[in-house]
Amino acid sequence: MEGLPWVLAAWLIMILLRPLATLVHEVGHVTPAFFLTKDDILLRVGRHGKSWKGNLGKVFWEISLINTREGFTGYNKNSLGKIKLITVVSGGIISSFIMSFTTGWQIFTNNFPTWIEIILVAWFCANSLVFFRSILPLRLKPTTVFPNGPPSDGLQLKNIILNKKI
Repeated sequence: MEGLPWVLAAWLIMILLRPLATLVHEVGHVTPAFFLTKDDILLRVGRHGKSWKGNLGKVFWEISLINTREGFTGYNKNSLGKIKLITVVSGGIISSFIMSFTTGWQIFTNNFPTWIEIILVAWFCANSLVFFRSILPLRLKPTTVFPNGPPSDGLQLKNIILNKKI
């Protein structure tokens, strides 16, 4: 019972860090897209609609605190060959994995005060959830923008490799 408050704190912090974990994942897509495409790129975290919007050069961003497990990176897929497309799609998976791995490594190799460990565990869990949600080849929960459910990164990679329409 004495650990229950710490577990609840980690769970609450994980929910609060979810938008940042989604942003890290989407930046993983934006980074290679920035270098491999000439067209504008859209980065969205949260539900489309009421949000903060802006742009940094050719990257237009939209961030909402509603439904923060949704993330989207839009770019001209038709202008990319197979290898470049795989690179962009893999970028999100790789960034979530790296964030999870390095955070887990920090947790297990260092002695931090309990409150810092709770934050690190929450950050690890948030990024791990994003990683596993993105790597599994399936359709995600339907959204207003994707009524049939958006394809996960894993499903997109499978379709690219098998030359199926995305």
